[in-house]
Amino acid sequence: MSCTRSMSIGTTILVVMFAAACERAEPTAPAAPQATLSMARVGASCAVDVGTTVNPLPALHELEGWLGDAIDAAGSSVDCGQTRSLDAKMEALVKALDQSPPNFHAACGISGAIVNEVSSLVAGGRLVMPTFPPPFPGGPTNVLGAAEALNARWCAASRGEFDQPPGRPVTR
Repeated sequence: MSCTRSMSIGTTILVVMFAAACERAEPTAPAAPQATLSMARVGASCAVDVGTTVNPLPALHELEGWLGDAIDAAGSSVDCGQTRSLDAKMEALVKALDQSPPNFHAACGISGAIVNEVSSLVAGGRLVMPTFPPPFPGGPTNVLGAAEALNARWCAASRGEFDQPPGRPVTR
């Protein structure tokens, strides 16, 4: 038997083995290490944490703290998946605002999604709204009010109405 013929037979056997393996009827579960890696990408903690920012974003960090306090408050029943969803939206918001210049169009949409999610959790009785001292005179006193005020501000900035951070007087 020649060497070329032996290689052809070997190659054919490998192709048949791979084809047989691919035609298995039952699905296979991912190996445990892959599941662990997947959890690491999602985030192991169950908290809203936007981390450090390049630019100062005090209003965003304030909202982060208020969200965390509301989630941890007695009577709240927000599960880890919902917390991670809020965390992902907050991180996307940081990315939009931590640019130079800030991407107010993206911030408007993302913060609107945060308002919708927080509002839904409050309406469903899953998130209680403790009151906080207003961050500035006449400012919001709960997490939903803060999320709505910031959303309105970033949406106004996206329309070119002003470009100052929330909480500062508007100058035209």
